[in-house]
Amino acid sequence: MRNQKETLWDGTEMKILTPLTGDFFPEEEPEGSMEPLDGRELLPYMESIQEAVDRENSRAGESSVPCNLMEYFQGNVSVKEKVESAVISVEQAEGILYGCAALRLKEPLEAGELQELCEYLTGQYSDGWGEGFEQRDIRVDGGTLNVHFWQAGEMKFQIREAEKNQRALKNDQPPRPEEKSRPKLQLIGHEGNIFSILADAGWLLSRNGQKQEADEMYERVFQSGSYYEALEIISEYVETEVSSAVEKKHQRKQKPGKTPCR
Repeated sequence: MRNQKETLWDGTEMKILTPLTGDFFPEEEPEGSMEPLDGRELLPYMESIQEAVDRENSRAGESSVPCNLMEYFQGNVSVKEKVESAVISVEQAEGILYGCAALRLKEPLEAGELQELCEYLTGQYSDGWGEGFEQRDIRVDGGTLNVHFWQAGEMKFQIREAEKNQRALKNDQPPRPEEKSRPKLQLIGHEGNIFSILADAGWLLSRNGQKQEADEMYERVFQSGSYYEALEIISEYVETEVSSAVEKKHQRKQKPGKTPCR
């Protein structure tokens, strides 16, 4: 029998965030009046939107069991075997409300598998789960909302991971933080795709108990402007063959110049 304080789920949870938009129909305006809203403007309605998502998730079966989109996945068998569940919700980050697909993984996804899963989610948002959801009226103060998980044009995905700790705590006090060394990632012989390298680096950090560092690394890489800049960022968080060169580069930037004569 498991200790009650032991986490029942010992795999990894990955969150795939995508932009949200909405249409707000004010009550006191003429019929047909509509205000388009972006993710920042939708944030005040987060609770109402999440309740609507929960209702949508319960339409496919028992209300206590949210809809698992992996039950309808017909793609690569390896993706099906690695992803235990995909449940839709919303999540705020940096003051913006995003659509969120929370995944439970049995094994890490390779770059091609992650890309296939994102394409599947795009289809669900446009013609499946999201098509039905955006037609649901969400009552909020002052009017009605319709929220869109699918966006025209290229969908933008943000990947975030959270390692679930299997350790059984002996008491309610959190453990003292420990200094952790950087995990090693060998680039030689690795697939050159930056998303593959990023996924492996994030997995190593999460396995090392460095979830915060993994999230920070993902955020910086997705904001980087080139392959080499992204590779340098990854090499700050995990030890690669180029890490020493990156450290020397930063040291040169931080080296103080000569003090001018006065």
